[in-house]
Amino acid sequence: MDELQKISAEIIEIFNTKVGKLSEDQAETINLCNNSMNFYMELGEREKALWEAKYTLQILNNIINNDK
Repeated sequence: MDELQKISAEIIEIFNTKVGKLSEDQAETINLCNNSMNFYMELGEREKALWEAKYTLQILNNIINNDK
């Protein structure tokens, strides 16, 4: 499993187990990051897609850590 797949699995795990309700702004930000990641994957720009995935993971971690 490569790093992008690993991060994507972490993101899914967070959504499935830790994220409650997102605010509209949070959901919009995550959606934009996801769309960017998918766009870069379609272009074959794996490094940019990886950056977007890491950024999405960072945002999700901030959300769950601030909700405690």
